[in-house]
Amino acid sequence: MLCREIYRAAVGMTGEDASDDCIFDYEDSSGYLLATFCRDCAAIDARYRIAHALGSASIPNGAFIDLEDDFPLCDALVPAATYYLAAMLVADENEELSDRFFTLYTDSISALCASLPTTRAAVSDRYGLLK
Repeated sequence: MLCREIYRAAVGMTGEDASDDCIFDYEDSSGYLLATFCRDCAAIDARYRIAHALGSASIPNGAFIDLEDDFPLCDALVPAATYYLAAMLVADENEELSDRFFTLYTDSISALCASLPTTRAAVSDRYGLLK
């Protein structure tokens, strides 16, 4: 999936038309916002990929992702990315709508994390409480 498809979906959720020249600033900032999302969710993506035996992601290190590039994270994170982008695009103009989208983003991330299997690891007794 292209980042542009996520952009179009996010803009559509805000009630704007992606082809409207009045929202050129949305497109300009979306590459930076998606890069931030990818860095913030890289650990979740890695856990998802391990749980589903998928290859590793190639997440860009830069501060910008071109909207014509493929979305670098797994498809399971596309809804969360769309909500996040919509929330950030309208944050300055409509705080209430931004908060609703941000809640959908956090709920989507929480649901994805809750669906991942747990792993076993040894417990370290750093405080001497398990003796």
